[in-house]
Amino acid sequence: MTELSEQEIIKFLKEKRNSLINEIEKIDTALKALEGVDFVNFPSNIIKSDESFIPEQYSDKLKLDKKILFALKEIEKGDKSEIIQKIQQLEPKSEISKLENSISVRLSYLKNNNIIKADKNGRSLSYFL
Repeated sequence: MTELSEQEIIKFLKEKRNSLINEIEKIDTALKALEGVDFVNFPSNIIKSDESFIPEQYSDKLKLDKKILFALKEIEKGDKSEIIQKIQQLEPKSEISKLENSISVRLSYLKNNNIIKADKNGRSLSYFL
């Protein structure tokens, strides 16, 4: 069996530490997405006053929040997958994986800031305006 030098052990431990820190950061990000963010304590100038404005027409240039609001206006009520499906209908060239990764966070933000409403539907939520 080969003996490891002190420097090799230190190097290994530092790499392991960095790896664990990266994993903790990923877990923290996931928790924030699931729990929502405490926007009550945000300075009011950060939260835009026109964010609840629902666009009259859809455009791929809209921010995701506006796309969600437009989709909800069209479908009236739906869960995350129905909202994704509507946005993809409106924007067939959109990357569904990017949409799936970010829509939960945006839905949580919109719900927590009373821009949209949600009803518990089994294990999921049904969103509406």
